[in-house]
Amino acid sequence: MKKIWNWYYGKASIRKKLIISYLILVILPILVLGMYSYYVSKKNLIRQTKHTMESNVDAISYSLQNDIQRETDNIKYLSYNAKLRGSLENGLKNRNALVKEMNDSVEPTFWYFIASDDKIKGIEIYSPYVKQSLGSFLKPLEGKEKRSWFRKNQNNFKTEWSVKDDRIYATRMILDSATSSTAIGYMRLEVFADEFLDGLFQSSYLNNGILLVDANGKKITERTIKDREINKNIYQHIEENREERIYETKKYILATSEKMDNGWKLYYYIDKSEISEQIREIMATTVLVMGLCLAVALIMMSVISKILSTRILQLKHGAEEISRGNFELKIEQGYSDEIGVVAESFREMCMKINQMMQDMYQLGLEKRKEELKALQAMMNPHFLYNCLSSIKWKAIRSDQDDIAEITGLLATFYRTALNGGRQITIVQNELENIKAYLQIQLKSHENNFDVEYQLDEAGGECQMPNFLLQPIVENAICHGADLCESERGKIKIEYIYGEEFLEFHVYNNGPKVVGEELERILNTPGKGYGIYNIRERIRMYYDEECGLYSSTTDEGMVCFSIKIRKEIENK
Repeated sequence: MKKIWNWYYGKASIRKKLIISYLILVILPILVLGMYSYYVSKKNLIRQTKHTMESNVDAISYSLQNDIQRETDNIKYLSYNAKLRGSLENGLKNRNALVKEMNDSVEPTFWYFIASDDKIKGIEIYSPYVKQSLGSFLKPLEGKEKRSWFRKNQNNFKTEWSVKDDRIYATRMILDSATSSTAIGYMRLEVFADEFLDGLFQSSYLNNGILLVDANGKKITERTIKDREINKNIYQHIEENREERIYETKKYILATSEKMDNGWKLYYYIDKSEISEQIREIMATTVLVMGLCLAVALIMMSVISKILSTRILQLKHGAEEISRGNFELKIEQGYSDEIGVVAESFREMCMKINQMMQDMYQLGLEKRKEELKALQAMMNPHFLYNCLSSIKWKAIRSDQDDIAEITGLLATFYRTALNGGRQITIVQNELENIKAYLQIQLKSHENNFDVEYQLDEAGGECQMPNFLLQPIVENAICHGADLCESERGKIKIEYIYGEEFLEFHVYNNGPKVVGEELERILNTPGKGYGIYNIRERIRMYYDEECGLYSSTTDEGMVCFSIKIRKEIENK
């Protein structure tokens, strides 16, 4: 964790810091909201499922209760038929009258009810007042006393519903017409089980299971679900005789109807795994929405972080440029916020540093000019010329021609070198200075090297810095021509007048100098006005296209070249 913090705090770029910070600030609320949304959606789904189950079980039980009530009313109505009750009481005494009454009045009424109610399968009347079956409905009670339905209705004046071998019956006692307290028979109404219970299975909700039990808790009909363990748990719940309207476990939800008039009860249950499918859909939707929110947030974070970090990166790049020495860099943002204030301060700092460097550079130039003036002042030109002239004429009068020639060359050399104390001369004077200097060197070296000139005639009046070529020629003699062993030394002076530039080339056939050594000579400060000072003086007066260069020709000669413009830019 500490490494991660150190990386984040000290090494990560500002844009990465912004993106990570935004991610933390955005992801946490999205995760919390997403989890809360999922929890609330799941809770609402469970609540809605329970409500739907309650509504479904109420609707189904209500429909079944209506059917039960209708058939109960039918059997009650038929059992109170006065003609039926009167003829039954006299059945043993007047069998023919009973038969006639059944055929003329009772049976047509029964057939009417059967025909008009598609759920009634049949009607049977059991009576102790008949010894054999009469017509379609009347049967003797003898032999039926041990049946369960008889025992259940023997002392019960209400309609009792029962199920036997998947057949559903409604049974009611027929009372005498005189006192309505003595049983004269029993009426049994059978309904079509499939049609009667069809309403239980017409609709399905989440592959629900249904269980219909009678007043004793015995199964009448059911529709099970795939999970057998849940089906078994429902039976255990019924055996425990719990009264909860809605009962929920980890695996299932159970809704129970109110008891119907005949004591029947309906159980409506679903497997929670069915709800899980919907919950997974909710989760998938939640994750999708969270993902879309994160994607949009990432895009916005990337754009915003780029906008914010761009200005900071500009400052960073500016600092890197300044570290490389570029103090002319302009950082202009034009904003008044904290970054804008820093950028403006940065720009002002660069301007001040650049101005200070220019001031120091100018001070250095002034110092060198003063040093040169001091040097020239030490050598009083008039005194020097007068002395050299006196020596020359004395030498001529004494027939010392060599001394006279050398003295004349020295006078020419110092006249062109000192240039009246001016820093600027013309090309013609500079070349005369070099010629005089080389003649002096030839005399002092007893002509042990050759000199060759290749000079353009044009451009003699062009201005150039004074005393620019002499240090290069001196270097060519001392480190070139004087060191030749296998051949005679040679110095070549070349002047080229170009369209934009003046070029001076000084060749020598001395020992070869490799590229690194040439660069060291050019870039290393030395004493006096050496090679390095020439380069610095050229930089003072000209732009970057001008300068001092070194090379080696195909013939093996070392060449130092000066390239300057026809006109001096900074006089």
